[in-house]
Amino acid sequence: MLDLAIKGLINRKKLYLLNVVTISLITFMLIVLTCLATAYKNASKLPFQDVQGSIIIQRNGNVPENITGVLLSCSLAPINHEMVPKIRNINGVGDISTALSLWVFDADYFKRVLGVDWSDNFGKKLASKLIEGSIPAADGEVVVEKTYAQKYNLGLGNEVIVSDRHFTVAGIIRTSGNEIVASDIYLNLNVAQEMAYQSKNLQAVESVNKTDINIIFVSAVQTRMADISQKIKGALSSTDANLGTTPLGQTIGAYNIYTPQSFEDQISTVFRISDKLMWIIAAVLFIGAALIIARNTLHIILERRREFGIMKSVGFRRQDLQKEIGMEILIQVIGGFALGLVLSTFTVLILSHTTVSIAIPWELSAYPHFLLANPNDANVVQKYLLPIGLEPLYVGAAFMLVLVMGLMTSFLSTWQISKLKPMEVLKHE
Repeated sequence: MLDLAIKGLINRKKLYLLNVVTISLITFMLIVLTCLATAYKNASKLPFQDVQGSIIIQRNGNVPENITGVLLSCSLAPINHEMVPKIRNINGVGDISTALSLWVFDADYFKRVLGVDWSDNFGKKLASKLIEGSIPAADGEVVVEKTYAQKYNLGLGNEVIVSDRHFTVAGIIRTSGNEIVASDIYLNLNVAQEMAYQSKNLQAVESVNKTDINIIFVSAVQTRMADISQKIKGALSSTDANLGTTPLGQTIGAYNIYTPQSFEDQISTVFRISDKLMWIIAAVLFIGAALIIARNTLHIILERRREFGIMKSVGFRRQDLQKEIGMEILIQVIGGFALGLVLSTFTVLILSHTTVSIAIPWELSAYPHFLLANPNDANVVQKYLLPIGLEPLYVGAAFMLVLVMGLMTSFLSTWQISKLKPMEVLKHE
């Protein structure tokens, strides 16, 4: 049967080649589209890789009238540390990290300061980025960002003054500079909390306790992200003050909960494709390819009527013809799939070297606009390589689809051949 199938393919190679090309194209489109859809979703998670969490919680605050001294960054409101156990009790929530982000308007120059608990996952993530020195071993030590250290000629052992407090540089950290919760100076969380508590300008705007924070990082089960974020919102909603709106139009006192889904609409790329659109395109491609292959196969059967009539007249049974036709179609499916897989691999390799741009909400990496010559410089856009790869699951799914298409065509072909009557065929040929 294999010899007959190969001869049949060679004798009508042009029509069969069209089937192979059609199968390869449907394979190519199915694999690449599904890989792109997955890469698009994975891209929205990339900004979170620097904070060791999958959900970020902040709270909107009032705008201070006196822009001097220690203030909470970008007018964030303090979050009572008692909120942490509420979040931790939600099913699906894993590790929780906290931080306190401050703007310090000193007489010499402006400083972004971040209070860090170096023992939690966020602190450990930052510690892994140290290029010199170590994390603070005492409250009088700090870590500075590399670019900031170069700008102000700071090295290990040098002194840094923050809100009239003297600190020693214990380490230097390298960051991208525009990542989520970017900062210039990193110090122990309890020190930052003490600075915020003692700030008269800050206390005039917000009531700050000694244990307050203003950023919470939550690690959650990825498959339940939407459900968990909704439960977090519900657990915190009762504390919303609803005292007015910020300059950005947000409700003062309300919580902002950021997840990877929050960034999906911020991704700028020509390769962006939604799940629904992907399935619609895949369905249209599958139906179109099936129609083309069915049309070509029926045309081939009409051309081979005499051949099949002779075969039936000399004793070929329906099962024999079914095996031959099935073998021919299987060869086409395997050939088309192999060609499509090669094209897909090459395309995915090219796409893996392209970049996507993700606009980060200003509140997550804030810098005072009024200190910049061009306020637009405060806008943060991160660029990443598109996280795309050849997914074995999608390759297998594509093969199953084209195989189903081949089986359908084989059934249709056998059904058409079974209707042929040898004597009538030979009489009219």
